[in-house]
Amino acid sequence: MTLDMNVMAFWQNKLKAIGPRLTATDSHAKFIELLQDEIKNLGFNTIEFPFKINRCLQSSCSLENDSTKEKIPNLGPVPYSGITKEMGVKGEIRFFQSKHDVKMKGKVAVIKVKNFTIPKLLLMHQVAKYPRHTHIGFSIRHPLVAATLTLGKIQAAKDNGAVGVILVWEHISEDLANREVLPFTNSYLGIPSVWVYQTQLEALKRCRDRKEPVRLTLTGQYETNVTTKSFAVLVPGENRGKQILINTHTDGPNDIEENGAIALLTVLHAIKHDNLKFKNTLVFGFVSGHFQIPQSGIEGRQATSRFLRDLSMYETSQHLEMKKALGLTVEHLGGLDYVDSQKENKLIANGLYDPLYVYASTKENRDLVLKSLSGTNVSGRYQILKPRKNAYFGEGQPLYQDGWPTISFIGMPLALCQMASPITEPDIKSMFDQTKLIFQILVASDHQF
Repeated sequence: MTLDMNVMAFWQNKLKAIGPRLTATDSHAKFIELLQDEIKNLGFNTIEFPFKINRCLQSSCSLENDSTKEKIPNLGPVPYSGITKEMGVKGEIRFFQSKHDVKMKGKVAVIKVKNFTIPKLLLMHQVAKYPRHTHIGFSIRHPLVAATLTLGKIQAAKDNGAVGVILVWEHISEDLANREVLPFTNSYLGIPSVWVYQTQLEALKRCRDRKEPVRLTLTGQYETNVTTKSFAVLVPGENRGKQILINTHTDGPNDIEENGAIALLTVLHAIKHDNLKFKNTLVFGFVSGHFQIPQSGIEGRQATSRFLRDLSMYETSQHLEMKKALGLTVEHLGGLDYVDSQKENKLIANGLYDPLYVYASTKENRDLVLKSLSGTNVSGRYQILKPRKNAYFGEGQPLYQDGWPTISFIGMPLALCQMASPITEPDIKSMFDQTKLIFQILVASDHQF
């Protein structure tokens, strides 16, 4: 088995050069085209599953005191929140108090968002870790969690007649709060919303107390029926009655979110290079829609739920009846670990690799993961989790919900959802080691199942 780190690094640099690839944007389409071209050059065919979404492209945002024309610094827009005309929207400040507020009509709502800490056990069921004596914290403080929970308040402000929303990050460094693509699990909200840092609270309170309106401008385009696509690569096995599905998603704002497609491409390169044969049929799934889940997923589920439906329809049309041997999901590889220092107001690298969470749905799968870890000279820290249907991060969740035995790799570095910067670049050696581990699990599972 020959995985080539130089080939992986070359393709990862191609991803970096394209830049952020949010769902159904032109850059996302360019990345999908790159993947398909490279896969075809390896001699594999791709099966396309196109679909349409309505996309919201936000090009610029600004916030100012409309009386004094003083600019109020912002950290970026809330994705898919809304778009204004060039003159923006204007209203007096009203701090959010409750979901039923008759005085909110015509106002710009201010909602405080605390980046809080919660015990991991509320979201995860750890059954093992590797190395055995490594330290992995028992709590999690991630902006993804806090931002997602604001959606109900944004909707309430809109329902009460607000013309715009200002979200104020608290208990977080400005380094981490800046240019977050959060929350991203919402469809179009229909109310322009922007993030600011907690240092702007005093300016907002002065506007409120003096009854000086603010002007929020968020320009861009809302376009309907824009085509994007997921696609699959089938590698026929000797036993056409079973399949192993290896999936990731292709959209994301930076070089870690999402580089799983580069890992899958590297595995396909190794399969071609070594002319590897497999007992089970392999299905590689490259999924679009992760950053617009409400429009991409089926019944509110992750984007891969649509891919699974389309794949099943395709297999039925081709008279392929294959049992589910394993679902292997790959997301967010090679992250470095950072501490969010509010004292120094920045992210500080601690010299460690970011822990990789590994969901394993059966005892056999957990044993396989631990055996592969102990038999591979792999860097990093790994937390082995028993899945829960309603608390399962990433695009492995739809497989588990659909009855696949799963092994799902997902990193959760703090800056996972930020627009691209040096902090969001993967460590290539760590990314390669993790891909090598995943490849070993793939080969071992082919013999085992």
